Amino acid sequence: MTEKETLIARLKELGKMLGRDVNTSGTIQELSMRIAELEEELDGDAGSVDGENGEENASGSAGSTDGDIADAAKEKTKATTTDDRVTVETLATLHIDALHATRNEPVSIVEPGVIIRVSEQDAEELIAKGLAREV
Repeated sequence: MTEKETLIARLKELGKMLGRDVNTSGTIQELSMRIAELEEELDGDAGSVDGENGEENASGSAGSTDGDIADAAKEKTKATTTDDRVTVETLATLHIDALHATRNEPVSIVEPGVIIRVSEQDAEELIAKGLAREV
C-alpha cells in the first residue's frame, strides 16, 4: 500500500470515528495535515468528556464510561457539521469570516491550501473569483 493510500485509509477511519464523511483528495502533505486536524479534534472531544487529553481516552474509554455523554458529543459533532456551510479550499490568502473545516472555530485570515467552511453564497463568490475551490 502506498503512503497516500495509507493516509486515505486513516482519514476514512477518523471520519467514521467522528461520524461524518471526510475529504480524501489532495497531496500527501494535505492529507497528513487533515489527519492531524482530525486527530486533534478527537483528542479535544475526549478532553472535554474526560478532562484529560490522551490517545487512550480518544480510543474509547469516554464512550464506555457514560453512554449519554458520548451520545451528546456525537450529537454536538453532527449539529456543528450539518450547518448551512460549504467546505472550500482557499487558493489565495484571504481575510474572511469563516469556520475552520474541522474544529468549528472562527477564522478570519487564511492562507492558500487551507480548508474552511463558509456560507453557500460566499463559497459561490469565492469560487467564481478563483479564490477557492469546492472540496
